[in-house]
Amino acid sequence: MKKFIIPAIAFVIFIAGLVSMALPFVPLGWLFIATTSLLLAPYIPFIRKFIGWLSKKDKTGFVEKAGEKAADLYRWAGDKKRAKKLESIIEESIPTQKNDD
Repeated sequence: MKKFIIPAIAFVIFIAGLVSMALPFVPLGWLFIATTSLLLAPYIPFIRKFIGWLSKKDKTGFVEKAGEKAADLYRWAGDKKRAKKLESIIEESIPTQKNDD
């Protein structure tokens, strides 16, 4: 039953994001849409590619940290398979650092 909590949470956050984008005085729309994308990445292939691209472009490590928190949420829900999938999406897109000694 807990496995259906995350898609339900993501749907509610998505609706809140759409409403926030429609209201000009609430600037949280894009944040909610990005959170929804992160939560639904293990379910939808084109969102996986988007999150991978976003983590490649992110120089601060924010997407990686958010991905770890989302993976923890999946583990809490008892869905370890999707937690590992989300971690692998983020890890694949992070460039490895090479030492040029």
